[in-house]
Amino acid sequence: MGDGCLIPNAYGKNYRLQIEQGVKEKKYVWWKYQVFKNWTLNSPKFQKRTNSWKFRTISHPVLTKFYKLFYQDGKKIIPKNIDKLLMNQISLAVWFMDDGALGPKRQGITLNTQNFTKEENEQLRECLTKSFHLKTSLHKDKKYWRIYIFPASVSQFVKLIRKTVLPEFNYKFPFY
Repeated sequence: MGDGCLIPNAYGKNYRLQIEQGVKEKKYVWWKYQVFKNWTLNSPKFQKRTNSWKFRTISHPVLTKFYKLFYQDGKKIIPKNIDKLLMNQISLAVWFMDDGALGPKRQGITLNTQNFTKEENEQLRECLTKSFHLKTSLHKDKKYWRIYIFPASVSQFVKLIRKTVLPEFNYKFPFY
């Protein structure tokens, strides 16, 4: 989930995390870099060609385990045990900063999960209900599905993530 991806090293044996975001998210990239700093050899660099900021971690067997959990045939998936992985407020806040937005008509919150199947989105919904007691549904975005957090749960959602969300993302919930 989110905007990071796991890519193989030159030998294809182990994987590394790559974070790349647009120039507007520079502070966010640097925030993520601080989290993974001990796993990197270089600080984030500006990518002129894509007008973005990017860094990579070292490749490591631990990251290879995550690749095997979150990728199948090179495509990002939701693992069956997502409820054991998405359990804390920090992971929820990062997911929101990466993929969250105000819902339709500026009500509720949308998590842009269109890259996942309907079944995977249902798994994520169940996880949000079980771990965070949020009321959600699936909404169609053209022919793909994404998660919608009902307005009745937005205050609770914001309370869970507010301390972690960077000020640059306050525009995503201006009424809370």
